[in-house]
Amino acid sequence: MLAPTQGIEKPSGFHGRLGAGFFTAKRIFGDNHLLVNVGPVILLRYEDIAYWSLTGGGVWIAQTADHSLRFGAGIRSRAGWNPGFDPYRQGMADRDGTIDGYLNAVWNTSLMTVGAHYYHHVLGGGKGDTASLRISRRFALGEDLWLIPSTGAEWQSGERVDYYYGVRPAEVLPTRPAYAGTRTINADIGLAGLYRLSRSWSLIGGVFETRYGDSIAESPIVTMRYQTLYFLGAGWTF
Repeated sequence: MLAPTQGIEKPSGFHGRLGAGFFTAKRIFGDNHLLVNVGPVILLRYEDIAYWSLTGGGVWIAQTADHSLRFGAGIRSRAGWNPGFDPYRQGMADRDGTIDGYLNAVWNTSLMTVGAHYYHHVLGGGKGDTASLRISRRFALGEDLWLIPSTGAEWQSGERVDYYYGVRPAEVLPTRPAYAGTRTINADIGLAGLYRLSRSWSLIGGVFETRYGDSIAESPIVTMRYQTLYFLGAGWTF
């Protein structure tokens, strides 16, 4: 997800945004239970060198003099899942979360921002690799409102898809056949926004639609190809 702060402020030293918000989306598994997660918003930066959020962080290791093209490295976390009360996953083993290391590149132009990431498993259960490409553009609507439409694609290796969406032989039921996931590509489109209430306080939000690739959508434990995520929160900038 693109942070609405990108390109809006560039203060020096240690800075960022702290706040709270909620995410809501229907899960793509089984009964498509509506998930509502309330939690902190943390976006921290040091100079134009390092950054950190709740799901990970990184550093810029090389960039052009005007900072329009930069290359970096970092880590991110991905949540796993357990069957819970989902009838489609009853009797299945937990799928652990994973920590990936990544390399990334970001190119800023007057027309758009292009970002590319390559992720590789470091720790946890979800072995394999993913790679993503995202294009976004920031629009200023007056002095206090910014909108950032974006679109992107994410490739996931067969090993990663199989771990999270496959059905192992020991998990087979008459209504749940064995399934081995293969590599696939997910696509998404979204709109993020920021409205500045004062010099320090802002409202942030967004809506994002993901279309999951065939190898995920065809899993017997997945019952929804399209997933819409909504986010709304408020933050204090320092």
